[in-house]
Amino acid sequence: MNKEEQLLKDYQQTRQKLEEQEDTIKEFQRKGQRMAEEAYSELRYLLSDISENNDSLNEARVELARLEEDLLVELNQEKKNIVRQQEEAEYQYRKDLQRLK
Repeated sequence: MNKEEQLLKDYQQTRQKLEEQEDTIKEFQRKGQRMAEEAYSELRYLLSDISENNDSLNEARVELARLEEDLLVELNQEKKNIVRQQEEAEYQYRKDLQRLK
Protein backbone atom coordinates (compact mmCIF):
# COMPACT_ATOMS: atom_id res chain seq x y z
CA MET A 1 0.00 0.00 0.00
CA ASN A 2 1.50 3.33 -0.99
CA LYS A 3 1.39 6.49 1.10
CA GLU A 4 -1.53 7.99 -0.83
CA GLU A 5 -3.65 4.90 -0.25
CA GLN A 6 -2.68 4.87 3.42
CA LEU A 7 -3.67 8.53 3.78
CA LEU A 8 -7.05 7.81 2.21
CA LYS A 9 -7.58 4.77 4.41
CA ASP A 10 -6.69 6.72 7.56
CA TYR A 11 -8.95 9.59 6.54
CA GLN A 12 -11.86 7.23 5.82
CA GLN A 13 -11.43 5.52 9.20
CA THR A 14 -11.37 8.85 10.99
CA ARG A 15 -14.40 10.04 9.07
CA GLN A 16 -16.30 6.83 9.84
CA LYS A 17 -15.51 7.12 13.55
CA LEU A 18 -16.73 10.72 13.62
CA GLU A 19 -19.90 9.84 11.72
CA GLU A 20 -20.61 7.06 14.23
CA GLN A 21 -20.18 9.58 17.05
CA GLU A 22 -22.59 11.92 15.28
CA ASP A 23 -25.12 9.10 14.93
CA THR A 24 -24.78 8.35 18.64
CA ILE A 25 -25.51 11.98 19.48
CA LYS A 26 -28.58 11.94 17.22
CA GLU A 27 -29.80 8.82 19.01
CA PHE A 28 -29.29 10.54 22.38
CA GLN A 29 -31.38 13.44 21.09
CA ARG A 30 -34.20 11.15 20.02
CA LYS A 31 -34.10 9.26 23.33
CA GLY A 32 -34.02 12.50 25.31
CA GLN A 33 -37.01 13.89 23.46
CA ARG A 34 -38.88 10.62 23.86
CA MET A 35 -38.10 10.53 27.58
CA ALA A 36 -39.26 14.14 27.99
CA GLU A 37 -42.55 13.35 26.25
CA GLU A 38 -43.05 10.34 28.51
CA ALA A 39 -42.24 12.44 31.57
CA TYR A 40 -44.74 15.12 30.51
CA SER A 41 -47.39 12.46 30.13
CA GLU A 42 -46.55 10.86 33.47
CA LEU A 43 -46.57 14.24 35.22
CA ARG A 44 -49.93 15.08 33.76
CA TYR A 45 -51.32 11.75 34.97
CA LEU A 46 -49.80 11.91 38.46
CA LEU A 47 -50.64 15.52 39.13
CA SER A 48 -54.12 15.52 37.65
CA ASP A 49 -55.58 14.04 40.84
CA ILE A 50 -53.75 16.26 43.32
CA SER A 51 -53.53 19.60 41.59
CA GLU A 52 -56.74 21.50 41.07
CA ASN A 53 -55.17 24.64 39.61
CA ASN A 54 -52.36 22.86 37.72
CA ASP A 55 -49.66 25.12 39.23
CA SER A 56 -47.58 22.09 40.20
CA LEU A 57 -47.96 20.62 36.74
CA ASN A 58 -46.96 23.89 35.10
CA GLU A 59 -43.91 24.25 37.34
CA ALA A 60 -42.87 20.68 36.58
CA ARG A 61 -43.36 21.26 32.86
CA VAL A 62 -41.24 24.39 32.95
CA GLU A 63 -38.44 22.59 34.80
CA LEU A 64 -38.62 19.61 32.47
CA ALA A 65 -38.58 21.90 29.43
CA ARG A 66 -35.50 23.66 30.82
CA LEU A 67 -33.72 20.35 31.36
CA GLU A 68 -34.67 19.17 27.89
CA GLU A 69 -33.41 22.42 26.37
CA ASP A 70 -30.13 22.14 28.30
CA LEU A 71 -29.67 18.60 26.99
CA LEU A 72 -30.40 19.64 23.41
CA VAL A 73 -28.01 22.59 23.63
CA GLU A 74 -25.25 20.34 24.91
CA LEU A 75 -25.89 17.70 22.24
CA ASN A 76 -25.95 20.35 19.51
CA GLN A 77 -22.61 21.64 20.76
CA GLU A 78 -21.21 18.12 20.57
CA LYS A 79 -22.52 17.78 17.01
CA LYS A 80 -20.83 21.06 16.07
CA ASN A 81 -17.57 19.76 17.56
CA ILE A 82 -17.83 16.58 15.50
CA VAL A 83 -18.53 18.54 12.31
CA ARG A 84 -15.50 20.71 13.07
CA GLN A 85 -13.38 17.59 13.57
CA GLN A 86 -14.66 16.18 10.27
CA GLU A 87 -13.69 19.39 8.51
CA GLU A 88 -10.27 19.35 10.15
CA ALA A 89 -9.74 15.71 9.16
CA GLU A 90 -10.64 16.48 5.57
CA TYR A 91 -8.41 19.55 5.52
CA GLN A 92 -5.50 17.56 6.95
CA TYR A 93 -6.06 14.74 4.46
CA ARG A 94 -6.03 17.16 1.52
CA LYS A 95 -2.97 18.92 2.90
CA ASP A 96 -1.08 15.65 3.38
CA LEU A 97 -2.15 14.42 -0.05
CA GLN A 98 -0.92 17.62 -1.66
CA ARG A 99 2.43 17.22 0.10
CA LEU A 100 2.84 13.79 -1.46
CA LYS A 101 2.31 15.07 -4.97
